Amino acid sequence: MQISIRLLIIVLAACPALATIHIPLVEQLVSAAAAMILICAATREQADISGAARFISPLALSLAFPALWMIFQITPLPFAGLVNPIWRMTTVALGEPVAGRISISPDDTLRSLMVYLAMLSLLISTVIVTRDRHRAETLFYALSTVTTFMSAMVLISRFGGVPGLIPSTDGAVSAFAAAAALSVLMNAATIIMMIGRNWGSGVAQGVSTPLLVQFALVLVGLGISIAALANLASIGLTAAVALGFVSLILVAASRHLEVGWWPALILFAIVAAIGAAIAITRLQGMASWTIVDLAPAANAAQRSMAQRMMADAPQLGNGVGTFQSLEPVYRDFEATPVLELPSAAITMATEWGKPALAFIVLMVAYVFIVMFRAAVRRGRDSRYASTAAAGVIVLLCEAFLDNGLMNAAVQILATITIGIGIAQSMGRTSAGN
Repeated sequence: MQISIRLLIIVLAACPALATIHIPLVEQLVSAAAAMILICAATREQADISGAARFISPLALSLAFPALWMIFQITPLPFAGLVNPIWRMTTVALGEPVAGRISISPDDTLRSLMVYLAMLSLLISTVIVTRDRHRAETLFYALSTVTTFMSAMVLISRFGGVPGLIPSTDGAVSAFAAAAALSVLMNAATIIMMIGRNWGSGVAQGVSTPLLVQFALVLVGLGISIAALANLASIGLTAAVALGFVSLILVAASRHLEVGWWPALILFAIVAAIGAAIAITRLQGMASWTIVDLAPAANAAQRSMAQRMMADAPQLGNGVGTFQSLEPVYRDFEATPVLELPSAAITMATEWGKPALAFIVLMVAYVFIVMFRAAVRRGRDSRYASTAAAGVIVLLCEAFLDNGLMNAAVQILATITIGIGIAQSMGRTSAGN
């Protein structure tokens, strides 16, 4: 198992580089590493594997749906009403029948499926490896270190005289903003945990110099991540991080007051509804608005292309991973190529289809509820599930604000964060019961 956790740490260490470069070969190597980690983790005792399967089973539909949907999109369909219109036009142009599919580019959708399966392998491996609380703590600190380091890269790039350290592309900026957001949550969860364990009763228990040094280091990490977030994030993402922080506080308060998870969840829902109402109020001045208007950093070319793509997109989408194939069709004559759409939600609306996007949002909300409930019910190690819950809600909000979730580094960070949360959602003793 030591090999598996070391490989996971190596994959995490590659995230700062993955956030700045986009080379298909590198992403393929990450996919191969994910498969290797899963093979190594599968050699563990049957108890760990069966325990991981028991924890993942409540989320089985949420995890399986993206893969099943992509398979559906690349499968030839006999129903003309479901296939993309491009295949009907191809049949007319060639004068012979052509198998119709939802995806306009099955090869691109198949590649996207392989990437998703790699992330799923990474998630399952993380759950198996981190069933042990000591390995979970090691990987959590590695995750926190990597995200804090990425936050430090932002500050060095902006104020340290190394402006080229982070590319100025929207994708890279959004990826580092997402890493900073996760770093804030991880450092905050660690601080809450340390205060609860050592000073929660009002009397210092087991306070030592190493503990104070560790506490100071986590505070420094929190300060670095907050500073990076302030430099990169929009008001919307900052508000989303604040919402995630509220969920951490509610989990800690519920455990301290020994109340059920339902009251805390209802209170969180009220806070989230107030935030959503404020966001909608800002858009009420428009005659009509779509999810394109939620992305604050979209330039004119991105906004125009996104609006046209969404207006033309079939209900079942154009196929996951097909944006680059569609982009030349919607690009204005002699205009600069648009490398990416303004937000992950817009990309999903055009590639996956609006119904699939709505279903995925519901599934993500369900994952948040599962992690939130586990965090309130968990014993001393509740920070893992609470961080996963907060991270899920922040990344869901970010999906509508920018395209950071389309970056491989952010996907890896989110996958491992959720994996640790799932693995530590219940103690070994309670799991057995």
